[in-house]
Amino acid sequence: MAMIFKLARNAFAAITFLTIALPLSAEQRTLSQDWLFYKGDVASASSASLDDHAWRKIDVPHDWSIANKPDGSAPYDANTPGGQSSGYLPGGIGWYRRHITLSAEEAARVVRLNFEAIYMDADIWLNGEHVAQHRYGYTAFSVDLTGKVHAGDNVVAIRANHADPSSRWYAGSGLIRPVSLDVLDRVHLDPDSIFVSTPMATQALAKVTAHATAANDSTQARTVELATKLLAPNGQVVAQSRQNKSLAAGARTDFDQTLEITNPSLWSPDSPNLYTLVQDVYANGVMTDERRTRFGARTITVDAEHGLRINGQKVLLRGGNIHHDNYMLGAAGWPDADARKVALMKAAGYNAIRSAHNPASQATLDATDELGMLVIDEAFDMWNMSKTPMDYARFFKQDGLHDLDSLVISGRNHPSVLFWSIGNEIPEQGTPLGVETARKLAERVRALDPTRPITEAVSVDTPHIANQYAVLDVAGYNYNAPLFARDHQAFPQRVMLTTESTSKNAFTYWRAAETMPWVIGDFVWTAVDYLGETGIGWMGYNQDWQKLGPYPWHLAYCGEIDATGRKRPAAYYHEVIWKTGIDPISAFVQQPAGTEDLPDRHLFTVTQPHTDWSLEDIHPSWTWPGQEGKPLNVVVYSEFPEVELFLNGKSLGRKATGVDTQYKATYSVPYHPGRLVAVGYRDGRPAGQWILRTADKPARIDVSLDRTQLRANAQDLAYVTITLADDNGTPIYNQNDDRQVRVRVTGAGEFAGMGNGKPDDVSSFQSGPWKTFYGRVVAVVRSGMQAGPIEVQVDADGLPTRRVYLHAVSP
Repeated sequence: MAMIFKLARNAFAAITFLTIALPLSAEQRTLSQDWLFYKGDVASASSASLDDHAWRKIDVPHDWSIANKPDGSAPYDANTPGGQSSGYLPGGIGWYRRHITLSAEEAARVVRLNFEAIYMDADIWLNGEHVAQHRYGYTAFSVDLTGKVHAGDNVVAIRANHADPSSRWYAGSGLIRPVSLDVLDRVHLDPDSIFVSTPMATQALAKVTAHATAANDSTQARTVELATKLLAPNGQVVAQSRQNKSLAAGARTDFDQTLEITNPSLWSPDSPNLYTLVQDVYANGVMTDERRTRFGARTITVDAEHGLRINGQKVLLRGGNIHHDNYMLGAAGWPDADARKVALMKAAGYNAIRSAHNPASQATLDATDELGMLVIDEAFDMWNMSKTPMDYARFFKQDGLHDLDSLVISGRNHPSVLFWSIGNEIPEQGTPLGVETARKLAERVRALDPTRPITEAVSVDTPHIANQYAVLDVAGYNYNAPLFARDHQAFPQRVMLTTESTSKNAFTYWRAAETMPWVIGDFVWTAVDYLGETGIGWMGYNQDWQKLGPYPWHLAYCGEIDATGRKRPAAYYHEVIWKTGIDPISAFVQQPAGTEDLPDRHLFTVTQPHTDWSLEDIHPSWTWPGQEGKPLNVVVYSEFPEVELFLNGKSLGRKATGVDTQYKATYSVPYHPGRLVAVGYRDGRPAGQWILRTADKPARIDVSLDRTQLRANAQDLAYVTITLADDNGTPIYNQNDDRQVRVRVTGAGEFAGMGNGKPDDVSSFQSGPWKTFYGRVVAVVRSGMQAGPIEVQVDADGLPTRRVYLHAVSP
């Protein structure tokens, strides 16, 4: 029988970035500004009376691991304990302090301090009293300060202890995601309790179930009414319900309401329609709280015969794995940075993301909801057994179920969340301990959210691994496509999914999804490049899987989208084999042997078979000085059944492309400067083309902005892409023509970071200057709190200065 799952979206810990004034005495305040930070340990830092005026003032999200050293130099260190895994960036201990002023009336209310993530091993004090401890670096949690705060100045102190090596990739350090404060009436809805789902959703009718828990923390019994309404995407009220209950002092009660929407606008990757659940609380007739939760009406069916269906329509997952860092911003989860990563993947044809290997941020899930991206939201990279000496396995036995709760509660109302993943390549997978742990975790998830399938990424093929898969709804396979046919014979009801694959084998993995109904998709490692796991996409691991890229390598360099957001050839190939129509034809040139632009290509000697994450060393360039007259290998990717290559107007032949050629055509072309054109044909007629032109020397700086208007909230980001070009506007790509670039931001914004995507360039993200890499560098501008113009001045050696302008407006 098919397993049917219905999804919707969450308001828990949906950190807002402006103060939201709710009715009467309900308020949520952003705590993004006015934090004080000290790098290192301070014995008295938890004391409310500590003189902290000399501490550094910072905004959050914040990551101290990318901060410059005291002498202003870049933070990298070849000897840092995290080493290759952390990208040679440090962890350590850091302290944060925040002064919060409350009136007497506010201090008498329900007060909750909300953290979306602290990396890691955090202790929290209020006015010198230890009030909380949270060890995992990626899960949201709240601290109840009710009755502990007082009128006037309250001091929150936080100690984060990032002991390395704590991770197999770059984790960052500190308050890496947003912080907020709830000030609520004594009669309110528990923010963590809200759960909206759609047990039925068709074109004709959607049934919506809404659950919430009301709390009466006052000293008197109250009559509590919950008034619920549903708002359509256009804001129109489409359903309403009211329910009354008597609630004793100090008591809690559950409300469960069912509403119907006729002719609903369903949520899907192609039509990400979002409704809003509005829940108003009245105590003795007075409104005391309001909660707004966006959700999507949709259904999911998954089985081995029909695969994955959303609203009855078959969907193949064109997936990509991502880590959580934002490159030049480090692990700081600025909402615009997280959303940009989602938008880049959507624009490149992906329809699904796996948050490897930790819970996705709320900003990521908000963006996937809005853009129509599906998400595998993952909990852990380890359970009982460590992968690195100081990782989360130290705390899993004590905290694992609590952190799993946070994953589910913070994501279960997002329509984009497709599956829950309880783990990745767990060391004890397939053993009795691994199977029993998986069973407990799966039971816990189903208790909190019975509407979604559960998966796990498994990386071994052992005699007992079937026991691991048996506790899951969907079996995640890492790098094991050859097992799909064999395992289907033995387990015909098993639904399979490639949770990790290599770009080099993209055709093989995708062909399995296209031809085997029980295989529902493929998630490549990786969609977007990331810090840490150095050089995995260039020289890979050595034979015993212990060594990676040496210093100064700091990027993995395996992203199909590079760290600055530029698509690499592997992304264009996926667009073609997925038949997205985005770039139906593209052409790239193989780097001539012995002329590699980066060192260490053959640093390790490995014996095959050996998993290879390296991308093909091919380039979107027809500028190859020194190669005149020599044959260059050109590969053309094409959705069209025929392609033809032209050099300076002369045909080099027409070739068929399709399944038999893996949608590729290859040519050997003697290099002559000029114009290389690949033309795609359908039904014998030209249907698309791709042009590469030889560039002259750099003559100008081209600057583009992903937006020109920011809100003056000290949160909004603008990405400034800086490209070198010749007099004709042809982009510069040859590394011999790269230039040093300096960026200066003045006015109502500030310089937030800068990077070029070069995996062994250890320039400072926070100060620069940076040399372009393949003619490009990207800077980030962050708004301040004042409205007004922002000027960005760009200088590159030997080229005319460019200036571009943004504007910060009042929120």
